[in-house]
Amino acid sequence: MKIPFKAVAVDMDGTFLNDQRSYDHQLFDQVLTKLEKHDIRFIVASGRPFARLKNDFPEFIDRMDFVTANGSRLIVEGKEVAVEGLSKQQAINLINFVHNKYGSMATMAYGRKKAYIGTEAPAKDKEFLQYFAKESTEISDWQNLPDDVFIELTFHYDSKIAKDIEQDFNEQYGNLVTTFASNPIAIDAVKYGINKATGLRNLLARFNLTSEDLIAFGDSGNDIQMLDFAKYSYAMENGMEIAKEHARYLAPSNNDNGVLQVLNRYLDKN
Repeated sequence: MKIPFKAVAVDMDGTFLNDQRSYDHQLFDQVLTKLEKHDIRFIVASGRPFARLKNDFPEFIDRMDFVTANGSRLIVEGKEVAVEGLSKQQAINLINFVHNKYGSMATMAYGRKKAYIGTEAPAKDKEFLQYFAKESTEISDWQNLPDDVFIELTFHYDSKIAKDIEQDFNEQYGNLVTTFASNPIAIDAVKYGINKATGLRNLLARFNLTSEDLIAFGDSGNDIQMLDFAKYSYAMENGMEIAKEHARYLAPSNNDNGVLQVLNRYLDKN
């Protein structure tokens, strides 16, 4: 039986990673080796920036591709091949808009190489956001952000208001941002129209592949477009109901190596 896909895309938190934010390195190495024998590409499609992902996969980095920051930055063989983001002023306008409407909250702005977090954020909230950034600097005045492309902003707040932020901000400023409920207490914002599916489409095209060649795994709101895009889509057993509604199949829990279990089922048949 021929393996029906030529590329694998996996979300990280709640999908590939277990609840301790780790994974079975030995098992992953075995699965990745099998994929390589079939010329199947392994792609991490995550809201995480590349600075964090490099730390997550130190021994595998040159054997993988990355769709980072919810589709904003693409990495192939360790090198940036595409980037989309907000300007400094657009990022500042969004931060001020959210804070003025909903109150001050822990906020992180991701540049291409470094992230910035407000000094006023509570210590526990800073710890939560700084884990995902890996490399970050505290900033006391958002006006002092450097001139850079900001690939993603994250607000540590009830994610139920994610689409309200998108709608209200875009009504005032024009279509500038797309938001995702990436976690029950985290809202990610990226450049308008960017998501994991757009990033994957652009990345796959570099290898003459399409959505018909893709199997994808996700668990939350920022995976919806990716699950809709992939021909073979799996939501995790532990995932949000919204993700399950957009997936064709269900994978075992992230705490049971669900992604690797499913991949092994396909690979061991061949």
